[in-house]
Amino acid sequence: MPIRATLADLEPILAFQERAYHENRAIKGVEPLPLSVDYTGLFDFMEFWIEGPKDHPEGLVILDPTHEPPGDALFIWSIATAPDQRGKGHGNKLLDFVEARAKALNRRAVTLVTNSRLPERIDWYLRHNFVIMRHETLSDRTVVHMRKNIASD
Repeated sequence: MPIRATLADLEPILAFQERAYHENRAIKGVEPLPLSVDYTGLFDFMEFWIEGPKDHPEGLVILDPTHEPPGDALFIWSIATAPDQRGKGHGNKLLDFVEARAKALNRRAVTLVTNSRLPERIDWYLRHNFVIMRHETLSDRTVVHMRKNIASD
């Protein structure tokens, strides 16, 4: 199960995000959104969850419980696995955790946004029962809004 990170874990989180999103720069031709912000303020309202050792994460999910209307969905702001850990199930574990977290927060769904130039990632989400809600064209990229409805227990 992932462990909750705090601002004290910022340095390994930033190093992880740089490793995890490095290849996306070349694919997308733009700076990945998770690398284009100052993280210090995000800890005030987002949840950071680390898979693996805090000092060298194998996976990381950042959740924004404030993004969607209360009671509707839990927004995945970032979800990634370390390049050397891909294919080992960390992403699946993180998604399972996100769904459990959404249920704990009484949310009906999980939502996310990903770049349209990452079809293998979109396919991965589709295999995990996300659906494409819409495409949005921004000034420098097109993003895909996705949603997964979750059953309540």
